[in-house]
Amino acid sequence: MAESQGCPFKHAADVDFMDPVVQENWFDAYDVLRAEAPIYFMPQLGMYVLTRYDDIEYVLRRPTLFTTGPDVQDTEPLIKFPENRALYEQKGWVRYTPLGENLPKHKHYRALVDPKLTLSAIREKEPFIRGVINDLIDTWIDRGEVDFMKDFAEPLPMIVIGELLGFPRMDLPKLKEWSFAWVLPFSRGLSFERERWAVEQHIELQHYIHAQVKEKRRAPKDDIISHLTVVEIEDVELGRRRPLTDQEIIGITDHLLIGGNETTAFALANGLWILFRNPDTYAALQAGPDKIRNWVEEVLRIESPTQGLYRHVSEDTEVNGFALKKGDMLAIRYGAGNRDPERFPEPQQPDLDRKNAGRHLAFGLGEHVCPGATLSRYEQWLAWEILLQRVHNMRPVPEKDDFTHIPGIWLRALKTIHMRFDKA
Repeated sequence: MAESQGCPFKHAADVDFMDPVVQENWFDAYDVLRAEAPIYFMPQLGMYVLTRYDDIEYVLRRPTLFTTGPDVQDTEPLIKFPENRALYEQKGWVRYTPLGENLPKHKHYRALVDPKLTLSAIREKEPFIRGVINDLIDTWIDRGEVDFMKDFAEPLPMIVIGELLGFPRMDLPKLKEWSFAWVLPFSRGLSFERERWAVEQHIELQHYIHAQVKEKRRAPKDDIISHLTVVEIEDVELGRRRPLTDQEIIGITDHLLIGGNETTAFALANGLWILFRNPDTYAALQAGPDKIRNWVEEVLRIESPTQGLYRHVSEDTEVNGFALKKGDMLAIRYGAGNRDPERFPEPQQPDLDRKNAGRHLAFGLGEHVCPGATLSRYEQWLAWEILLQRVHNMRPVPEKDDFTHIPGIWLRALKTIHMRFDKA
């Protein structure tokens, strides 16, 4: 269960983010880059890779100087094959993420969803979330062993975000499959057939959301999709307010669906893996459940579900004295910043008393901070509180897990994780 079997890299030039060895354990590579070239042009990506916390924070705090947008759309689009890209216009809607827009549009889209995801709004759902957690545990508590990913980490956030969005619970298994398909292209290197399947599944999701939108317009309820069908947005180009288009609602909804379940599922599974590796931390959590909130922050910091995102340089500038040109692309590595020893001493070690644990980058910072960050934290707080009460002696199942990860350059997700336990 060790994180690393020894660093295979000597110099920055040895590091290739497309290398499966790097993707399996990013942290050796990050250490080499941070020490030798904290802003490093990686030719395999066509981007400058940032690995120091301070540099990443500098970029995130300047959203007009470093803008969002498709990662390498001109040279390597997310959907690589033109025939597959064309399916969106032929059968669905162009893949569009309004919540990923730049300023000033971004703040107007966020103003529509943020009030539904505040701490006070989520606290109103606490009885529901607790009920979901206990119901899931009830299904396997008497077995003494569980596929933690499949039977807990994945269904919990999917049920919760499905409830908030207003999806019927009976549809959640299909929504999970669509969610997987939405994320799949980010792993890069898909075959034509595999990519086509992902696109076709996403288009199915688009049509499903569209049907929900039409139903919510007819009979609105107290959920986010209903809210999106009745609000108006300030259109900065038209200079007036207007209703959201179907494409905008579909793009906002599938963004919230995927962001609201995938990364939280990964975080819960990563937390269990960290407990397996750190029995002293597990014992301290059992003895002091008041440490759960710091524990969740440490999990997000140590094994960030989103290892990084990207930014475009909008004008000639510098970062920490390093010259960048307009049009350059940056791969900002949250996972590297979160293990920067200058910001987090002994970064690989969970510290339940770490004073700045919540200052990690797992949800981003600034204008584009993850809209579901509060919801994800709340689910994890409650999940670990209830798990620690109801399940004791959590331990690995070596014959079923090798603790390897799903390939890809942006996400950090275990393929699977099982546990044995004693019923409390």
